[in-house]
Amino acid sequence: MKGWPAARLIFDLDGTLIDSAPTICAAGNALLAELGRPPLEAGTIMSLVGKGVGNLVAGMLREGGGVPGGELAPHLARYRAIYEADPCAGTEPYPGVRETLAALAEDGHGLGVCTQKPDPSALRILRGLGLMPPITGFTGGETLDVLKPDARMFWHCAGQLGEGPAIMIGDSEIDAATARAAEVPFVLHVPGYRKASVAEIAPDACLEDYGALPAIVARLVNGRSPR
Repeated sequence: MKGWPAARLIFDLDGTLIDSAPTICAAGNALLAELGRPPLEAGTIMSLVGKGVGNLVAGMLREGGGVPGGELAPHLARYRAIYEADPCAGTEPYPGVRETLAALAEDGHGLGVCTQKPDPSALRILRGLGLMPPITGFTGGETLDVLKPDARMFWHCAGQLGEGPAIMIGDSEIDAATARAAEVPFVLHVPGYRKASVAEIAPDACLEDYGALPAIVARLVNGRSPR
């Protein structure tokens, strides 16, 4: 420890710990190509991220001309098959993530991920990119019967990390709403996939560089910098 109480740090995944946009867009456009439809721009696809994979696939199909046959299920299954064939291809942790997570764990903080992404692909990414461990807590899009911003997702993840103050770290309006619902501080990863401005989201702290996260945690936990 370095002079502050251990905290439970709950991270979003896409846009927070990892830049997965290239992989998500490639899988989405592969699905559209199989349906004989033109590709969508990356910005259009990424504007649909954050509310679960079902919302993502439905949105891509609507943008591309509608849901073929009016049945989402087969297209959702096909997208998942394409994406889950290699969810790490083209996806990388943001700079400094690995080093910062290791340092936070060494300092005694509990690390968890709370994501809307389906459990199998999220866990494969976390393990494949060497983020789990030090991350030990996990709640994914299929773990419970709710999604963020329901606070039950946050507390399910935090509950795997023992006791101590809890903080949400994410990149989106949904993550901010999750933190509000759980009544915990929110740290906004500014380079992520948010749709609103920083001012509109109104986080308790902004994270531009992962090297700054230990000091942010220290300030939010007890109002002072680490020794």
